[in-house]
Amino acid sequence: MPLKQTAARSLGWLTTLPFRLNPRIRIGPGLLGNGRLRITGPGQVVLEADVNAWSHAEVNRLITTRPEAVIHIGRHARLNGCTIVAAERVEVGADCVLGSCEVRDHLPYSESLADRRRPGGARPIVIEENVWIGGQVSVLPGVHIGRDSVVGIHAVLFDDVPPGVIVGGNPARVLRRLDLSVSGDNRGQ
Repeated sequence: MPLKQTAARSLGWLTTLPFRLNPRIRIGPGLLGNGRLRITGPGQVVLEADVNAWSHAEVNRLITTRPEAVIHIGRHARLNGCTIVAAERVEVGADCVLGSCEVRDHLPYSESLADRRRPGGARPIVIEENVWIGGQVSVLPGVHIGRDSVVGIHAVLFDDVPPGVIVGGNPARVLRRLDLSVSGDNRGQ
């Protein structure tokens, strides 16, 4: 194993030691990190094996707001300055790359004008395998992002994203379909 990778794994293990002692947090083997991972709140957080949480600028924040909340990050996911806030459930699939985006399954205010001062209801978010989410993206409650999709920088996702597409804009819309046979996707081999 190259020296840099060994150092990153060691740093990832050392900087997450306080989290590893917490029974509601499970961190799989092979975490890469540089001390820019913060896990807070009363809920459960699961990081599967070989997650890369090495962030260059922003801190990765995984926040649960209720004891029953769950954040689940799949194998080989890459977190680069993302913020994930869960009151119910946020699932990030294997091989995903999350830039400095914000993913939250509830809003701090209700969408109803009559209840504006109360928090909004939680609706789970599912991000399937091999999804790339660019910087400054907002993924709002209840969104389901299909596998092998790309979310462009500054997009705001109000609705579900089908698999194998590029989306962008505010509100996000499908810009084009991806030809996965050309992309070199060889995960099944």
